[in-house]
Amino acid sequence: MNMTPASTSNATVSQNATACSTGFVRPAARPKIQCEVDLGIGVDTTGSSEAFRTGIPDAAARIMKSVEAKARQVRVWLQSHGDLDEGQNMVLHTDGGSVAQAIDDINKLTYGGGGDPYEHHLDAIEKLLKIVPWIPDQMRARGAIVAFLTADTKPAKSGVTAQALGEQIKNHGILLYLICEPTPTLHELISAADGFMFQISNSPDLSELQQIAAQVSASIAVSVTKGGTLPMSAPTKTH
Repeated sequence: MNMTPASTSNATVSQNATACSTGFVRPAARPKIQCEVDLGIGVDTTGSSEAFRTGIPDAAARIMKSVEAKARQVRVWLQSHGDLDEGQNMVLHTDGGSVAQAIDDINKLTYGGGGDPYEHHLDAIEKLLKIVPWIPDQMRARGAIVAFLTADTKPAKSGVTAQALGEQIKNHGILLYLICEPTPTLHELISAADGFMFQISNSPDLSELQQIAAQVSASIAVSVTKGGTLPMSAPTKTH
């Protein structure tokens, strides 16, 4: 008696025949599962960043939109920071919000103030690392920090060194991208985190930041797609 169910399709019969003739059963193709992305964006809003007034919102929006096109879901934490010694505290503008909300928030940032040329970049990145509720399941989500910085950084008030902070970021599996004027301390941070630094001039034009935005977004996208825990397919590190 033929016990083959009536619902068996011709495709199934054909697949079985192929399996018999080749000696193995081809596994069913699995659909790609797009990861969620937690994105922390840090912006130095001291007077040193006045030249970035147009470039930062444009570049950040390009990065966020590109990642959103690849990921299943994107949550954004947008934080600005200034000179803590001058009372310019860190402000969280977008708290796990949508890309659209973050773009609206970053366009509202104002720039100015600050004291000496050194800024509190380490403090700002350390806070982003702590306040974002990074999802530890690498099969479900990826995390990335993108920071727009000018000048060099002062030591962190917590006492954490650039190297130690970079190692914490790496151990969390967070992708780190610094869009900045290169300095020895920031090099130390990016090296310890196995991240990527994108060098900018102290007065970058819009096209310069747009090119960097394309490179950053492409790296995040390929890292997420291929399951990398370190930035992939990005330009050679700046030395």
